[in-house]
Amino acid sequence: MITCVNDGEYELEIKRSRFIAVSRHIGTRNDVKAVVDELRRQHPDARHVCYGFIADEKGDDFGYDDDGEPSGTAGKPIYSALAASGARKTAIAVVRYFGGVKLGAGGLTRAYRESAAQLIENAGIRTVERYAVYGVTCGGDVYKKAMSVLRASDCSVENIVFNADARFTVTAPVSFDLEHALSAIGVKPQKISEKYM
Repeated sequence: MITCVNDGEYELEIKRSRFIAVSRHIGTRNDVKAVVDELRRQHPDARHVCYGFIADEKGDDFGYDDDGEPSGTAGKPIYSALAASGARKTAIAVVRYFGGVKLGAGGLTRAYRESAAQLIENAGIRTVERYAVYGVTCGGDVYKKAMSVLRASDCSVENIVFNADARFTVTAPVSFDLEHALSAIGVKPQKISEKYM
């Protein structure tokens, strides 16, 4: 299990400059680009979209970007607020609309860090667990046994289709050995993906 910042938004205004902080749960560092692109589409007149992220469970895969602000005044303070919270698998981006008054390097650093820190405080932090998604195919005679095994666990079953065989999707905590549990009745699930919930 890990902690991550809930999806949220927080706005801070300093000397007519608007700082709009947005948090999103991410699966990998590749998801950060989608978050930033979404904000650029929503705020086409914004001067900057700076961000910081931690993309893994340990905190080793991280990054930040100042997006044209003076070096070290935007992305790093956002990342620092995120790292201080202990959250993982989270990106925080801050959209800045320039208000006509220069804030200076110290003012920018404080504004970006404060907007990220207040976002974290307001949105809150939650604990999530890693789940695996499996595709399962089995004969109708084994289906009832498989459902019995799955009902006794912390799994969810979706997309059930009956043809010659029964096909369905199972979402199970990674800590639950689904392959072992179903192999006892002759069913071999195929892992499709993983996600946090």
